Amino acid sequence: MCEAVEKYAEDVRLDSLLESIRNLMTNMKLGAEQAMNLLGVNDSDREILQKRL
Repeated sequence: MCEAVEKYAEDVRLDSLLESIRNLMTNMKLGAEQAMNLLGVNDSDREILQKRL
C-alpha cells in the first residue's frame, strides 16, 4: 500500500507542475522549456512532463 501512496503523491506532484507550466505558457507566453526553467524542473521530471504536454 505504501508504494501506491507514493505513486499517487508523485502523480499529484507532476499534475501540479504540469498545470503550472501550462499557466505560465498561456499567461506569460513562454515556451515549455522556458516555463520549466523558471520553475526549476529537474531533468527526470522534465522528460515526463514534455510527454504530457
